[in-house]
Amino acid sequence: MSPETGSSKPGTATGNSGTILIVDDTPESLAFMNEALAGAGYTVLVAMDGEQALNIARLMTPDLILMDGVMPRMDGFETCRALKASPDSEDVPVIFLTGLSDSSDVLKGLEAGGVDYLTKPVNLDEMLARVQVHLSTAMKTKSARRALEEMGQPAFACDVNGTLLWATRVAEELLGSTGAELASWQPVLSQDLPAWLTRSPERNAMLRLTSDQAEVSVRYLGRPLPGEYLMRFVLNEEVAARKALQAAFDLTDRETQVLFWLSRGKTNQEIAQILEMSPRTVNKHLEPVFRKLGVENRTAAVATALAISGQQ
Repeated sequence: MSPETGSSKPGTATGNSGTILIVDDTPESLAFMNEALAGAGYTVLVAMDGEQALNIARLMTPDLILMDGVMPRMDGFETCRALKASPDSEDVPVIFLTGLSDSSDVLKGLEAGGVDYLTKPVNLDEMLARVQVHLSTAMKTKSARRALEEMGQPAFACDVNGTLLWATRVAEELLGSTGAELASWQPVLSQDLPAWLTRSPERNAMLRLTSDQAEVSVRYLGRPLPGEYLMRFVLNEEVAARKALQAAFDLTDRETQVLFWLSRGKTNQEIAQILEMSPRTVNKHLEPVFRKLGVENRTAAVATALAISGQQ
C-alpha cells in the first residue's frame, strides 16, 4: 500500500491526551501513524491483527481505535463487531483505515460500529484532525454517561431517528424489571421518537411509549452533543406517584419533583444535580413542601410522601 501523506512532523507534541490503538497488518503503515500520533502527544498502542487488538483492548481499553479493514484471519469489520459486543469497549470510537473505497465497504464499516472512514494513503493532517474531533466527542459522552450512572439515572441517548446510542446500566435494569430487554425497545424508539424530536420538545417534556411487554414514558433532558438526544426512562408507576403527591398536597411542579426524589432517598446535592438547580434552591422548595405536608423535617416528609405514593 502507498505510504501515508501529510505535512505533520514527528516530535512536535501539541498537548493532546488519550490512548490510541492502531490495528494494521502493514508495518510501514503502523510506523507512519505511530510516529504522527506520538508526535501529536497521544499514547499509542499497536496491533498487527484482530486477535491481538482484542487482547490489547481487554488489558487496556483505548480511548479511540484506528482499524485497518482488510487483514488476514480476522478482518477489521469482524474485529470491530467483537469490540462492540464487549461492555468494556463498546463505547470506544473506531475509525476505519483501509485501501477500500467502494461505497459498500464504507457502509460495511459503519454497520460494524465504526464512526468514521478514511482511505489509504491516509493524509496524516486529516487523520489527526478527525482523531481529535472523535476523541473529544467520546470524552464528553463518557463524562455525561458517568455522571448519570453515579446519580443512578435510567438515562439513554439516541439520534434524531430514534437509534439508541448508549444507555446507563440503571436504564437496562429498569427495563429488565418490566420483562422487556433494552434492545426490544429499539423498534418502538425508531417508530415514535423521530416525529416527536423533530418538533423540538421542551426540556422535561414527556412521551409515552408502548411495547408488547410494557409501557413506559421518556422524559427529554436536552442535547449534550450535536445529533445526540438525552432521555430518561420513567415508569408509569413513577408518573402516578408524582401525580398523587401533587394532588394530595397541592404542590407546584417543582415542589412535586423535589418531594418525589426526597422520598426516593436522594440527598439535597443529588436532587440538585437531577433537577439542575443549586442545593440552596432545593432547600427553598422544601420549606413550602414541609408546610403543605404539615411536617417539620425530612424524615416525616418522606414517611408522609411514601404513605401517599405507596398507594399507587
